Amino acid sequence: MADDNLIGQLSETDQCLRDELYCVADAKLVLAGWYMLVLQNGRSIADFTSICAMMQGQYGHARAIYQHLGRFGITREEAEWTRGAKDIRSPKLLDRPPQSWSDFIATIFMAEQAISTQLSAYRTIPTDRTLARLADKVLKESRFHLSYSVGWIKALRKDSASTVDEDARRRLVEALDWWGDTDQPDMLFSGGYRDTPDSKLRDRFLEAVGATFDVPGGIASPGKSWQRSIRRNGSPGIPENLFERIRFKNRELALP
Repeated sequence: MADDNLIGQLSETDQCLRDELYCVADAKLVLAGWYMLVLQNGRSIADFTSICAMMQGQYGHARAIYQHLGRFGITREEAEWTRGAKDIRSPKLLDRPPQSWSDFIATIFMAEQAISTQLSAYRTIPTDRTLARLADKVLKESRFHLSYSVGWIKALRKDSASTVDEDARRRLVEALDWWGDTDQPDMLFSGGYRDTPDSKLRDRFLEAVGATFDVPGGIASPGKSWQRSIRRNGSPGIPENLFERIRFKNRELALP
């Protein structure tokens, strides 16, 4: 179980860092679940192998970040086994299942880009070199994931009936919930635990998306219920039906 004594001694900045890393790790956990569930819908053998590789990569990244959370008193048991649906802090973008293959491609593009954008702010931090090296490694390994989705976007656009651009516009609004209220104090940036504030990370994300999709102006502002600790508006947690599909179910088969 978690080390309650250590958790009680965490500074406010450490608590913010723990929360944000939980959000990033949970995003990867849920995205891995998406890959697992969509695997059978691949269009070719190349899709099956690519999706399997991305799924494996996301599970590995999630577990590596969960392991790093040990410095905050979080155990692997707590991170992977004892939490329920209401404890998972993944982006709201991944709550709603894909409605089509093009919606799946648009969503994983947004999710992979958002997660990588957030992690990019940790690569050069001097305050936690272990985290900086981990972020750099994860980012390098995630480049293929983005290449896969961009390749499919180009292929889908060859069909005049494709809805991938419309799907992307809808998913972009959901993706921006990850950055929520950028007017809130950003303790991780001011404390040197991130080299970029959330407001500029949001801009960096939009710039990256704009290289592939047209980014519309006047995107709705986030609701005032946005919470930094879970990086989403509204109530914490993910839908119960999604959690039941992606949660680890056979603990005895897990690697030590």
